[in-house]
Amino acid sequence: MLAIRKPALASIVAVFIAIVQAKTVEEWKELSIYQVLTDRFATTNLTAPECWIRDYCGGTWKGLEKKLDYIQNMGFDAIWISPIIHNIEVNTPWGYAFHGYWGDDPYRLNDHFGTPEDLKSLSDSLHRRGMSLMVDVVINHFASNTGSTDVDYSLFPSPFNTASAFHQPCAIDFSNQSSIEDCWLVTDPAPVLPDLKNDDDVILDPLIESVVDLVVKYDIDGIRLDTARHIPKASLSKFQEKVGVFVTGEALNESVPYVAQYQGPLDSAINYPLWYALIDSFMGRTTFDFLVSVVKSEQATFSDAHALTNFLDNQDQPRFASYLGDGHGDDVLRDENAATFLFFVSGIPVIYYGFEQRFNGGYDPVNRETMWSSDYNTSAPLYNYIARLNSIRKYAASITGKNAFYSEDTVFLGSSARHLVMQRGLLVAVLTNAGTHLEDTGYTISGSQFKAGDSLTDLVSCDVVHVGSNGVFISPGNAGKARIWINTKYARKFCF
Repeated sequence: MLAIRKPALASIVAVFIAIVQAKTVEEWKELSIYQVLTDRFATTNLTAPECWIRDYCGGTWKGLEKKLDYIQNMGFDAIWISPIIHNIEVNTPWGYAFHGYWGDDPYRLNDHFGTPEDLKSLSDSLHRRGMSLMVDVVINHFASNTGSTDVDYSLFPSPFNTASAFHQPCAIDFSNQSSIEDCWLVTDPAPVLPDLKNDDDVILDPLIESVVDLVVKYDIDGIRLDTARHIPKASLSKFQEKVGVFVTGEALNESVPYVAQYQGPLDSAINYPLWYALIDSFMGRTTFDFLVSVVKSEQATFSDAHALTNFLDNQDQPRFASYLGDGHGDDVLRDENAATFLFFVSGIPVIYYGFEQRFNGGYDPVNRETMWSSDYNTSAPLYNYIARLNSIRKYAASITGKNAFYSEDTVFLGSSARHLVMQRGLLVAVLTNAGTHLEDTGYTISGSQFKAGDSLTDLVSCDVVHVGSNGVFISPGNAGKARIWINTKYARKFCF
């Protein structure tokens, strides 16, 4: 157990070294992230047990370490793992805390996932591969398998072992920011999530110190901060300063101005406004014009849209493949188009484990499937398509120059009900939500960087077109598949 203590000189030096070695925000912009629920990814012995969806299924840090080839061969530079601290052990009306968000002791690890040595081994293995480790962290609340008036606070470690360390139980009024920050996420039935007084330095400081200890001990490179909008912004700023690594915070809201408040206190935010818009656009519920308007709003409103973490699905939202859209949602081509958008719009792409295998679970908990049910199939079409996207993104940045590619805003050249054309660096991507069920008629493009007479190659199909005398070219329909155009002189790496 990690004890609360006044920092010794050696501890201060260790923290300073960890901060100096941590990746900067600019370096994180170059990465792509693969998100994992530790319990569901791989067992220590790589077995494939059957389990109840609300129980621990046996995934461990050691099992994840053994499957890093699977992740790295898709081109990912970082993994984001679920919370690592100790959670309540009981079977609640909602099952067990396999997901990690029901913590009860920030000074102990969750031994369902392995030992401290196993976690350090995973971190070391990632760093030897040139990859980074992001860990999910919760400082907003603890958990108790009781009603809101029956919490036994003495079960929590000091200084969190009295009721005075928590706000009083109250139901959240989501139209009131003070209520969001001071009330409990769940008041009844069990389990309840007692809301920590993270607006009080007596409570906030040891919470932050517990996270700093983890960052230093396990060489953690980045943090995804759960329930960030439930924490006062002054406390978030202090957290960001003290932990000394890249932090992206969860502020679940579709409003661009609302979520933008959290970049500043934190390095980054989970890009929920973009997620809401891209689901509607790629499922044909609205035109691509709406998605373009959201991206432009983000570029104008956030202090740095390139540092946002963008996603298609996650542990809290339905799998992308679960949506029906206009009645034809079960379509891998839409998955490919949406993934292409994710990799070439401003921001850091995040893929939730199993997307590449077309897992299609809806809302929690069925969107938390066991990865071994896929047999880690590296022949799956999306597995190889994502590997190609990762490779194209890195290649384009190497030609344009990393500083330019990861800092220049995405430019939109056209949008309609069925098509979206976006320019990033040397690339022009033509996306569609037509899928296999609707006609993909192609799109006429003007205003791009390409000049009259240029030969262009699509890095998806390797088809070739030529730019007309007035700088206009036609991107032919591709049977619902995305196209990624580049000047042919740069295409040889992908198209012979």
